[in-house]
Amino acid sequence: MAADVERHRGGRVVMIGPLPPPNGGVANFVRNMMERLPSEGFEVTVHRTGGFGASNAVVQPIRDLTAALRFVLRSRGDRADITHVHTSSYYSFLRNIPYVLWARHGLGSKVALHIHGGMFVEFYDRASPLVRSVVRMALGRSGTVIVTSPSWIGPITRIAGEGPEVISLPNGFDSKVFRPMDKGDAREELGMPRGSKVLVTVGYLEPVKGHAHLMEAMVKVASHHEDILLYILGDGSLRRQLQDRIGQLGLEKVVRLVTEPFPSSGIARWMSAADVFVLPSLGEGNPTVMFECLGCGRPFVGTEVGGVPDVICSDRLGLLCPPGDAEALAAAIDEALEREWDAAEIAAHALRYSWDRLASDLASAYDRMIERA
Repeated sequence: MAADVERHRGGRVVMIGPLPPPNGGVANFVRNMMERLPSEGFEVTVHRTGGFGASNAVVQPIRDLTAALRFVLRSRGDRADITHVHTSSYYSFLRNIPYVLWARHGLGSKVALHIHGGMFVEFYDRASPLVRSVVRMALGRSGTVIVTSPSWIGPITRIAGEGPEVISLPNGFDSKVFRPMDKGDAREELGMPRGSKVLVTVGYLEPVKGHAHLMEAMVKVASHHEDILLYILGDGSLRRQLQDRIGQLGLEKVVRLVTEPFPSSGIARWMSAADVFVLPSLGEGNPTVMFECLGCGRPFVGTEVGGVPDVICSDRLGLLCPPGDAEALAAAIDEALEREWDAAEIAAHALRYSWDRLASDLASAYDRMIERA
């Protein structure tokens, strides 16, 4: 990690990526770097992608191509030192290739290609030979490839070859908002019973988030704890299905679905009211809510996916289980509820992932890119 007092050479950066709303992980990363990199000496502008609302397989490519052409027209003759392209895998990666090629060959800008999420190697392995060659070409045109977990540096390097530098930079969180607060005070503000065991999970209600397995696990957990409550914060396509499943499993008095949107401060209060934070995802990169719950000093129970094991690197921070295994998830929740956790130790670990710290690390990576011939 970069030292807090490090000075950076600075320069102009154009970021290609989404901005809130909605508050997804990549959009939050872009927004926070846009806000913090100027204090590290870098002028940042953002060309917004995504966030176009409901679409389909025909309309979305047209919108994406239009956005790319708009960027080409606006950026002609306006060379940035670095063009930082945020992408992930499958269609997200393919639609961002025009930005890489234009920045590198049309503008002469150095390119940082930032791969979010944990599905890129799977995407590459499943792709046709033609798509694989296009992927390797895009990686090779990038001066730096950024991944969100150290464990992905090797696989991405094998795909990209010797051209780009491949580095790891995790997601982060706002340590001024997500910080330890009194559990009793948080519960009083939210109208929660003080004496209950409380679990909280936050995320879109989509299949990849694993709520179906969490419901199965809660049947077992509720049989061991009469005073258990699970609050699910989020909304999505599975809302009605999840509501029905809660009823089918007889969990109406145990599981509360909270679908209204909250500001960050509101989510921090919910996390602080919890005994344990749970994230049963089937796939993740570096979930922002993981860092946020740690920042609040709460233990994390989740699955061994993506970059999660790199962060939950000790059983003093939380407990992990295989994805899709409801029985193992229930056992981890039971154990977490019975253990004593050191909130101060958990929160101290989280600080290495604050947005301010990550902005300094990213600025150091930019410095190296600019210095290379």
